[in-house]
Amino acid sequence: MNTSWENTRHALRSFANVLKCCKCGNEPINATRYTNCCHFFCKECIKNDLKCVICNIPVRPLEICNDHLIKSLVSYCNNIAEIIQERDLWNSTTNSNAIELPAITNNSICINNTKYTTPKNINKPNAKGETYLHIACVKNQECRVKNLLAAGANPNTKDFTGWTPLQEVVNFGYTNICQLLLECGALPNTPGILNRRALHDAVINNRLAEVKILLKYSANKNVYDDYGKKPIDYCEPNTEIWDILKDENEFDDTNKEIVNHNCSFSKSFSAQQTFDTIVIYPLNLREENKKYLNEIALKHKIKIMSAFRPSVTHVIVEANDKNIIQLSYDVMIALVRGIWLLNSEWIQLSMDISDILKGDLELFEVSGAPIKGIPKKARESAQNWNPGLFNQCYFYFAFQSKDIYINDIHLTKDALITLVQEGGGIILKREPNPEDIKIKEQFVPFHIANEPNHSLHECTHYIIYIPEKDEPRIKYNMPHIKTLPLIWLIECIEKFTLVDPLQLGLLN
Repeated sequence: MNTSWENTRHALRSFANVLKCCKCGNEPINATRYTNCCHFFCKECIKNDLKCVICNIPVRPLEICNDHLIKSLVSYCNNIAEIIQERDLWNSTTNSNAIELPAITNNSICINNTKYTTPKNINKPNAKGETYLHIACVKNQECRVKNLLAAGANPNTKDFTGWTPLQEVVNFGYTNICQLLLECGALPNTPGILNRRALHDAVINNRLAEVKILLKYSANKNVYDDYGKKPIDYCEPNTEIWDILKDENEFDDTNKEIVNHNCSFSKSFSAQQTFDTIVIYPLNLREENKKYLNEIALKHKIKIMSAFRPSVTHVIVEANDKNIIQLSYDVMIALVRGIWLLNSEWIQLSMDISDILKGDLELFEVSGAPIKGIPKKARESAQNWNPGLFNQCYFYFAFQSKDIYINDIHLTKDALITLVQEGGGIILKREPNPEDIKIKEQFVPFHIANEPNHSLHECTHYIIYIPEKDEPRIKYNMPHIKTLPLIWLIECIEKFTLVDPLQLGLLN
């Protein structure tokens, strides 16, 4: 049988265009990414560059890292090209539909013969938590939005009520700005107020164009808000939007045009964090590594904290030969905050390089604490602006003990309160009465919203006790309130999810 692979060739060429070096337009050799703007290039192409050649943003050495994801995808493309005998994969024409941001000259940008000044502290929020980008989006100032994005404005910030710039423009129906934000790295699945995503807002406001754009940029149709509703649940039946959301194959056809993500490709998988100040907390390090870390701090002018404080951005810890660490109070704090947990091999690397944090931090990320994959899961959740593990859940500790030992971990009641609050939970001083819990307080917890059969799917109130000590006389097992042992709370943190008590044999 003669196979032409015509559709596959077209899709593969389109995908290769997305992966091309943003400078030379060819296959990226040793792909390297700028974390501040997310453009990626061949390593040699930017060897002597001090600014991004696309958006003209100055680049510090710590904002340059190897892009292992792009390297892998390029390799996969080459493998497919060999199978289908596509010899000119990287010589095809670059997608002409990509949005080009204007260049910056002397802190100003010229768009359509109008000169715009780029503000200092571009991501600084006002009294409402709004950045310059929020305000420009609300006012439908498309040229101003281009100016701010070119100058490095973060498209994924939230104001104090939880709104992102993307959600603002979707609500108002500003289609061009919606497209622009997504092209430049806006995350389509970031939850906002009531844990609604931009797709929820588009459906609620009957924004057909925005629904199509969001789905093209991988917006998830199967996400739930605080009321347990997916986007389609807010849609009128038998409308065009309803048909699109109901169709499981919509925007999944590989024959369709692939969106150019040259500005934001890496962000579509995991949001990147950049830090103005690196604050390190060393945890149980060997004396030798403590000495090296102090030398690194002097050399690179980074901060080292002697105690775990809210300003800490990275925890450095000794891991075993399997890159696993044991659970402790400090490790649990790092998990609920979603900050980096790095093994001590990072210290050895930092002794030999001239620029701190240059390279891919995931190479040194702790694999498990002790469950594999959980440190990365917690960190990515925070980077994607997801709500905390215990977001809007109410906890009452039904015991008076000040010192508690769980799995050889020494905890205090104050420490447990801190863990819950760091995860977005609310502490109750009095035991809740099931009859007094108002309907408006009931919602679907974010981290199990996609699991309708979970026994905690509608649970908002938890009474925590220590077995055989200060056990409450009445134990509740109602949809909205549960009485559970302290070990359940620890397991939730250890697995970074609300563990189903039925799996632990805790509920009948």
